[in-house]
Amino acid sequence: MGTTERLVVDLPAELVDGLRDSVRAGDFASESEAVEAVLRVFYGSDGAEEPDIETLRAFVAERIAEADAGRFVDTDEMFARLRTRYLAKVAERTGG
Repeated sequence: MGTTERLVVDLPAELVDGLRDSVRAGDFASESEAVEAVLRVFYGSDGAEEPDIETLRAFVAERIAEADAGRFVDTDEMFARLRTRYLAKVAERTGG
């Protein structure tokens, strides 16, 4: 990375707690690295095209039908999956 610049931001306490928890857990080396990774994901293109609205509607309808049929995924399990996918994207983008 080239030059860096200091930035001071005000964030809700729960976001700061989550950020610090991620650093403590070893997901990131520092708070700055975590914020940088989030911004890179936010501003970067992941190469995926956004689906059209009809595709999204069909996807949502399928998930609602699954829920109505009693097929659910445990919340903790789903968040663990999402966290793993997110961290893989961050590592891919940051070369880590």
